[in-house]
Amino acid sequence: MADAPKPSPLPSLEDPNNEKEIFASEVASVAVVHGNIVITLANVRVGEVVEGQQPKARRVVCGRIVLTNSAVGQLMNSLQRLSAQIGAAAKSPPTQPS
Repeated sequence: MADAPKPSPLPSLEDPNNEKEIFASEVASVAVVHGNIVITLANVRVGEVVEGQQPKARRVVCGRIVLTNSAVGQLMNSLQRLSAQIGAAAKSPPTQPS
């Protein structure tokens, strides 16, 4: 029986430093659209301050991420590893400065 072919290595990752970064204070929604996972991100913004009135807060969509099922699996695995690292760091005793 022949061995299963090995997957090709991923090409190197390029970071052109001109892609927009998104800051979000919440995940507004997660949905499946045409088989892809769509994550809508939002921020809370405060309106103009008018004397004698409380400024109004509003939720504003700041971006959407559309991921294939494969990319969602990678994201979940990465978040689980990060969560484990954070948990391990929280359980370890604080180090004393020298």
